[in-house]
Amino acid sequence: MSEQEHTTDRRGLLAALGTAGAATVMSACGSSLEGSGNVAADDELTERLVRLEAERAIVATLYAYGHALDYGDRDEFLGCFTPDASYVVAMRIETGNGFEAHGHDQFTAYFDNHTHAPAAWHKHITTNPMVRVDGDRAEVTSYFLRVDAGTESGSPVIVASGRYLDEFVRDDAGDWRIRSRRCEVENL
Repeated sequence: MSEQEHTTDRRGLLAALGTAGAATVMSACGSSLEGSGNVAADDELTERLVRLEAERAIVATLYAYGHALDYGDRDEFLGCFTPDASYVVAMRIETGNGFEAHGHDQFTAYFDNHTHAPAAWHKHITTNPMVRVDGDRAEVTSYFLRVDAGTESGSPVIVASGRYLDEFVRDDAGDWRIRSRRCEVENL
């Protein structure tokens, strides 16, 4: 890549970040829009920034799943998944209670049969995400807890915990969505 092509690529990336984001990144890295003159270092910086942006977007999708499920936002919930996604729930205890769903039609039925606030108060909490990005794909392992509200004056209760094993893909619009999810429930 020539220095001119590199500067053009860099300008496009920084334009996508917006003025404030670009200024922050460039200031923190001691760089300018015109480049450092070291194409390899600039390419490495750009690659690292793209990977970090991808990881951040993937984690945002993980969090959006819980918010949408807990508060009844079907469109946001479906937006976390590709239209052809698969979802497998495997139970460590009561193994026969697991289930599978494939595609948005089945996800819609799952969502509609799930409880949401204010009919039921619970939180799907995702934590400890381990994200490995490889181009337009990513493998993600994270932990989850489901916390249900107690009685009006009682303490909340953890009713389930486990881990998610996800495959993410970046779609044509640049959004990261879950293509497959294996939910391993360890204590329900």
